[in-house]
Amino acid sequence: MWAVLAVAGAVVGYLLFEYGQYRGGFNQEQATREAQELNSQIMALQGENDRLRERIAVLETSLQVDHEAYNQVEETLASLQAEIQEQREELAFYRGIVSPPDGKTGLHIQELALRPGAQDSFYRLRLVLVQASKHDRRISGVVSLTVDGARNGLPVSYGLAELAPAQGDESLDFSFRYFQDIERDLVLPADFIPDRINVEVSPRGRGAKIIRQSYDWAVKQS
Repeated sequence: MWAVLAVAGAVVGYLLFEYGQYRGGFNQEQATREAQELNSQIMALQGENDRLRERIAVLETSLQVDHEAYNQVEETLASLQAEIQEQREELAFYRGIVSPPDGKTGLHIQELALRPGAQDSFYRLRLVLVQASKHDRRISGVVSLTVDGARNGLPVSYGLAELAPAQGDESLDFSFRYFQDIERDLVLPADFIPDRINVEVSPRGRGAKIIRQSYDWAVKQS
């Protein structure tokens, strides 16, 4: 009897449970189907997510490659522009020798440039002399220079022998037909503040004219 009552109670309890779910709008089979559909959707979404991640990785790699290629193109373009500018400067230089823009012929100073040296107070002087239009003979002579400035608040001037003691030059020789590029290392004395550099070009020969020209002390950064 007790066994029968226990079984009957379990059956009645299950029926009441099912009836309660039915009354509450819950259906086990429908819930199972919905759960399966949701699992399928989740798996599909996970697969799509994986595909999107792979696509993003491919796009990021492509973007990096494009960025590197763009940088290489920029570097190449900058190099070409610098080369073109250098060629233009060289062309202008040679045109100035053949046909000077100011119409003046004969010997003249084409360029004077100062660049910083390896240490403080060390400088590299570049002086370019040209003989414009007339190239039928060589021209020779000497170049002297002085640097004006101040030291300890007093005006002072130094010659080439004092600015380049290791080379022991009081003047610079030149001899050319078209042009000559003269370079020298200069060492400024301690506490000396340069202001101007004076150049004197003295060609040899009867009737030769001395060229004197002054420049502001301006150092070009390399």
